[in-house]
Amino acid sequence: MDVTEGIVMFLITAMVVGVPLFGLTLRFSLKPLVEAFIRLKESQHGGMEVRLLRERVAHLERVLEVHGLMDDHLPRSLRSGTPEHLPAVAPLKDRERV
Repeated sequence: MDVTEGIVMFLITAMVVGVPLFGLTLRFSLKPLVEAFIRLKESQHGGMEVRLLRERVAHLERVLEVHGLMDDHLPRSLRSGTPEHLPAVAPLKDRERV
């Protein structure tokens, strides 16, 4: 075996073994960074989802008020966008079930 064959065999072995090991190393080292970046993007877009859910709940509350199914009305401070604090036990109205 001459020098050229030795170098070629070394390079082939390095590529067959080294490239997958290098890829695994990169994957495990970059995974936390990529997940943190994804969470950051989700939290930025999550504001829109929360706003849409608040509008939907407000609409459902108006519908319940129109039909007379809500006994106590939530104070305006809770509807203005501040964090909601729901009571532990909500009062229930005795109604006939349909």
